[in-house]
Amino acid sequence: MKRMVIAMLGIGMFVFGGGIQIPVAFQADFLQKVTNPKKKVILYRGTVTMKAPSMLKWIYREPTRKEVCSDGKEVLVVDHDLEQATTYRMQKRFDLAAVLRSARPYREGIYVARYNGRNYTIAVDAEGRVSQIAYHDDMDNVVNIHFQHVRYLKKAPSDRKLRCTVPGTYDRIGG
Repeated sequence: MKRMVIAMLGIGMFVFGGGIQIPVAFQADFLQKVTNPKKKVILYRGTVTMKAPSMLKWIYREPTRKEVCSDGKEVLVVDHDLEQATTYRMQKRFDLAAVLRSARPYREGIYVARYNGRNYTIAVDAEGRVSQIAYHDDMDNVVNIHFQHVRYLKKAPSDRKLRCTVPGTYDRIGG
């Protein structure tokens, strides 16, 4: 999950190459499908809010209840089922705007990009909004994230709204 989170960080506000829009901020429901090399599939569902340049908050509802928040330097994973919070320091900053800027048309509505040695496939809707991102993570899992009910926001949410809250009774791991 940490790799998935890091791979989604960073947003800018421009329209790039052939119609991919990069918002100041966006909100969406998501369905994340992770397929391991043995073809075992795990499906995650929830909502995501992202804000330029690197703030994000993923709220996982299925199959477990988690919140994943990042400020671009650290990732905080709050696992409500386990009642624990884990902090990870990011080794590399991920910049989604840079990925999208480097994207090249593959066929209508589909783009490919290479960023930090990783290949990404990006699908966009009729308005040029990102609707899907797929890539292989560091453990050779295929990660495919479908965004639904995408809302590009004109006004970005406050940083406070993008922070995870850790109940005082939860165990804390890491920084």
